[in-house]
Amino acid sequence: MGEDAPLFAVLFALLVIGVLLRAHRLDDPKVLKWDEVHYVETARAYLAHHYAYNDHPPLSKLIISAFMAVIGDGPVGWRLPSLLFGLGNFAIIAWLTWTVFRSKRAAWIAAAFVAADGFFIAYSRTALLDGMIVAFSLLSITILLVGRRWWHVLLAGLFVGCATSFKLNGLAFVGTAMVICLASRALRRFTPLLLLTGLLVFYAQAAFTLWLVGRPFSPSAVVAENVAMVTHHLSYTVVHPMSSHWYTWFLPTRPISLRRDVDIDGSIRTLVTLGNPLLWWASTLAVIAVAVTVIRTGPRRIWALLKADGTPPGPRADDAPTAGADRSFLQDRAGALLWVLAAWAAPIVFWIPSLRDSYIYHFLPSYAFGLVLLAGLTDRMYRRYRLHTLLAVVLVAEVTLFYAPIWSELPLTQTALHARLFFPFWR
Repeated sequence: MGEDAPLFAVLFALLVIGVLLRAHRLDDPKVLKWDEVHYVETARAYLAHHYAYNDHPPLSKLIISAFMAVIGDGPVGWRLPSLLFGLGNFAIIAWLTWTVFRSKRAAWIAAAFVAADGFFIAYSRTALLDGMIVAFSLLSITILLVGRRWWHVLLAGLFVGCATSFKLNGLAFVGTAMVICLASRALRRFTPLLLLTGLLVFYAQAAFTLWLVGRPFSPSAVVAENVAMVTHHLSYTVVHPMSSHWYTWFLPTRPISLRRDVDIDGSIRTLVTLGNPLLWWASTLAVIAVAVTVIRTGPRRIWALLKADGTPPGPRADDAPTAGADRSFLQDRAGALLWVLAAWAAPIVFWIPSLRDSYIYHFLPSYAFGLVLLAGLTDRMYRRYRLHTLLAVVLVAEVTLFYAPIWSELPLTQTALHARLFFPFWR
């Protein structure tokens, strides 16, 4: 730990900064911005036991309404659920990273990367649901990677059911979880339990909502409600100016300004869904590097790893930090890495054939899994190039501090704002 103290000092600083940027003036603005109006107004209707049309499943609005009932119908009541899920994602992504790479250091790196990234910060500061989807999607994959019992599958079904109950694109994780179960010798016979649990969770939150507003909540009524919702999505032809195609998310070309206000003195306060550019682009490179490793490992060895039902233990402390050792280490984990890659790709694949307009926030779950891979590779690089890797993490921290004003709505001049949104298509 002594020789790692500088690295952990930087990681701890990133975690603290991430918490502060998320919590800073959570009660401001006092009015609803961007899509907050849809979710909070629906939550208000639920509190009044009035029916409200949903273009997404209602679970997120039920959660927001529960907080509003306890804390009050105000900015903190609207946004506190997102903040808590956003903070919880630190621990969840660390757990998944440790599960895949068997390294506490990699787990701390992953938590710090999520803490320091503006994409996650933005969705921890708004009454929106995308950070909640990230939490349950990460949990569903992690519990299946560590699980060997029927109740692990039951929990995974609960988590994917919740993810789908926020938005229907959570179905991507139902498919991923099913494939993981079917490939596992210990879990495959419980695959129907996964589907049944997920379906029951989806039905329960929909039926409860209909009951809450005084409407029929039979299975046929729930089916009719969801058919109407899917029909609405399939018939939606309006293209929003902030929408973006999936293949632009890797740059990205359309980060969304969730809020933008001008103070009396002319300074600008804004909240932009732009992530830390270093982490964003490096995570894509990490996905490519891991995909190459999995391909080189070959289907036979990967299948043998999957049938073995487990990630091999981590390397010994005296393992030589060589390129060959790193390749062997990653190839020994090719089975788990394959599932992280699948979880990264699933939300993107969901949108490739879609006729409905898509947005950068649909990339948020994929980005989380990309950061898991980036953290694992950063840890491996640190074993070989300690100083260079430490300097790279310090640079991540510096970029976070540079972009902090547009992630926590600190006052900026127009010139300072353009310095951060240096590509014209980011403005």
